[in-house]
Amino acid sequence: MESPRSAETHSGGRSAPKRNCYCGSLDREHLRQQGIPEGFCGICERCGNPGHTQHFPGPVPYTGAWCDRCVKIVAMTWYLKNPMVWMALGIGIVVAMAFVRR
Repeated sequence: MESPRSAETHSGGRSAPKRNCYCGSLDREHLRQQGIPEGFCGICERCGNPGHTQHFPGPVPYTGAWCDRCVKIVAMTWYLKNPMVWMALGIGIVVAMAFVRR
């Protein structure tokens, strides 16, 4: 959850936010009707807390809403969902074990 101070800096009508979200471009009345609190422009897709609508923090062309905590988690873990990463990691471990046994 964000601090009240960061929510103030990302309220609509101010200069563009640092996170490149939609706070400044979405209609405040529309957000209020959707149940989104002041200072935010979306509801987190992962945990349901107030967040910001922004580009996915990985290579996928997707826009969604995440709170600051979840966007950090998604940014650090998105590549682990690819089976090729796990296969490469497994091969690397087998190769490393082969060198250690020599």
